[in-house]
Amino acid sequence: MLERLGGLDEVEQTACLIAERALGAKATPYDGAGRQGAVEAFLDYPDGRRGAFEVTHLATDDGASFQLQSLLGSEGYRWLSPGKWWWTIQIGHPRDLPRLRKVFDKIVLLCESVGVREPRHLPSAETDDDVRWLVEESSVQMRGHPNRLATDEHRVPRSLITQPAVGGFPDGAFNGLDEALSAAFDTTNIQRHLAKLRRAQADERHLFLVVDVYDLPFTLF
Repeated sequence: MLERLGGLDEVEQTACLIAERALGAKATPYDGAGRQGAVEAFLDYPDGRRGAFEVTHLATDDGASFQLQSLLGSEGYRWLSPGKWWWTIQIGHPRDLPRLRKVFDKIVLLCESVGVREPRHLPSAETDDDVRWLVEESSVQMRGHPNRLATDEHRVPRSLITQPAVGGFPDGAFNGLDEALSAAFDTTNIQRHLAKLRRAQADERHLFLVVDVYDLPFTLF
């Protein structure tokens, strides 16, 4: 964290440094001292021009993937495992996280007790409301790995929990980028930040967008 950019978080500070390098300006934090609805910073140019500078995440899913990334990251993407197998869990939406925490141990132990690697393969006798929720309603995918034990005498048993993997082939021509960004700019989040820029007294206005892997189709990202 840079002292001269104090009051801004790490992402905002990084954005300011990139803007300084790209534009030849100097960033001065502004969103502080109790100011409401203020832009993050102003960019001052050697010729006296001033630019308003605002930073946000593209967040086409209203920030759900970013929120989930933050929650899982705070736990190191690892959960204590109640069983003997190593488990990999993928979760697509933060709304499913609270219930998954409550049922995780039970479902792991159920699967291991009957020797199935995925909850969807549990026999009907072992299927209850929690299992049905996980398999039919949630964004969660769980898979056990019986050939890879969760622990040995030197390690605490932990399972890996991540967001869904993405992949594919990039679109070198960026077909669809304009359409994707136009849709993103119609979201409440982006419009709120644009409104802050419009209110700022400045010669020019800049919106710095942080784009996550889940914000655009993989071909564009």
